[in-house]
Amino acid sequence: MYETIPVFPNNGLNNLIKVRIEVDIYFHLEGEPGLNFVIILFFVWLSIHVFTALPNKLPVITNVLLYMCLAIVDINKLTILSDMFKLFQISNKIPEFLSVILHRDFSFSITLLTFANVYLTTSNRRVKIGISPYTFSFLFVIAQILRWTGAITYLKWNIFYECLLILTMMILTYRIGRWLMHLKQKEISV
Repeated sequence: MYETIPVFPNNGLNNLIKVRIEVDIYFHLEGEPGLNFVIILFFVWLSIHVFTALPNKLPVITNVLLYMCLAIVDINKLTILSDMFKLFQISNKIPEFLSVILHRDFSFSITLLTFANVYLTTSNRRVKIGISPYTFSFLFVIAQILRWTGAITYLKWNIFYECLLILTMMILTYRIGRWLMHLKQKEISV
């Protein structure tokens, strides 16, 4: 939408320019179809790249089981919060919907998997402290991009709940990872 406004309204000059009025100050991409999909695809690639570049990882079977557990929890979390409790609404537009699915299936789960691998395989306290804010901020930024691009619309949801959810998922990831490592050790000792 364009609006015509005078450049020098007080000087009597009649020069006019067209100024584009932005609907959202922060980050509005709704007019750019598919751009949010590309942005989320970049974050998916980044999360996969960070995970594959880890020097120490949990055993493959533990990683597969942890990923499956996280995917199950995340799919159910998204369904319960959006469909049952109507806390937020997922867009029906194809690029936005696919962005949410990509985030749910890949960037969210793989980032939490990276968190578990780093936290459970290192003994360095600085690394453990460093991976926690990285994971939290990475997931928070992606969630806000999904909100800003219109892929997710908050109804009764807010940023505080989003932060609480991410922290809860990080704690749950740690607990499930510890439990799977315990099962793996138990299997080896038998």
